[in-house]
Amino acid sequence: MDVLIKFLNERRFTVLFSGGKDSLATLLWVLDNVKHEKWNILYIEVTGNTHPLCNQYVHEVCEELGVNNKLIHARREDMNFFEALKRWGIPVIGKYRWCLYQFKLKCMKKSYLTQVTGVKRSDSYKRKNIKPIDIIKTTGHVTVNPLFDWDKRGVILYIKKHRVPLNPCYDLYGHSGNCMYCPYFSKREIYRTLQDPEWRKRILNVLRAVKVRKSKKMRKNKEKWLWMASQLSILKSI
Repeated sequence: MDVLIKFLNERRFTVLFSGGKDSLATLLWVLDNVKHEKWNILYIEVTGNTHPLCNQYVHEVCEELGVNNKLIHARREDMNFFEALKRWGIPVIGKYRWCLYQFKLKCMKKSYLTQVTGVKRSDSYKRKNIKPIDIIKTTGHVTVNPLFDWDKRGVILYIKKHRVPLNPCYDLYGHSGNCMYCPYFSKREIYRTLQDPEWRKRILNVLRAVKVRKSKKMRKNKEKWLWMASQLSILKSI
C-alpha cells in the first residue's frame, strides 16, 4: 500500500466516484493518504438511467468532505440511455458493452491520465487478476486500485469509521442508483428496482421493444427482467 501512496503523491490523478460504496471508500482512502491537492473527482451521470438521488448524494458527500471544488459532474447531453437501449439492444460484457463506451468513456476527457478506482479482486472472477497499478488498454489510462485486495466487509467498516452515510439508493433499491437498469443486477436488485412504479414503467416499456437478435445473453436478460416483473405483479394482486 505504501507503493500506491508514494505513486499518487508524485502525480496528478482523478478519483472515479460513482456514488457507490467502493468508490466512496476509495475517495476516503485518498483523503487519508494523499498530501497534495493536484487531483480531481469525476462523477459520470448516465443520462436518463441515473437516479436523481445518486446525483444529489454525490454532491452532498463532496460538500461534507470539503472537496466539492474538485468535483466534475459529467454527462452526455446528446444521448439518453433508454433511447440508446432501444436502438442498440441490451449491453453485454465485451465489445457490445456500449453503455461503457458511449456513456462512461465518452465523459473521460476531463480525467487525468492516472485514475484511482474502487475495483476489487473480490468483485468477480473477471477481476481476480487485477493489479494495484494497471493500464487500461482501451483508453491508455493508468489505474490505481487501492481496494484491490479488500472485501465488502472491509469497505463498509472503513466507511463507518469515517462516519459518512451511504447512498440512500442502497436502502431503496439495493444498489447505488448510478445505473437504474443494468443487465448484471442480481435478482434482489432487479426485484427492488421494479418495485418503484416510475422506473418499472420506464425500464419495461423499453425492454419490451428491444430486439435481442441472436444473442443468448441479451434474450436471457430480457426474459429475466420481464419474468420478475410478472412475478411482482402476481404478488401484488394476492
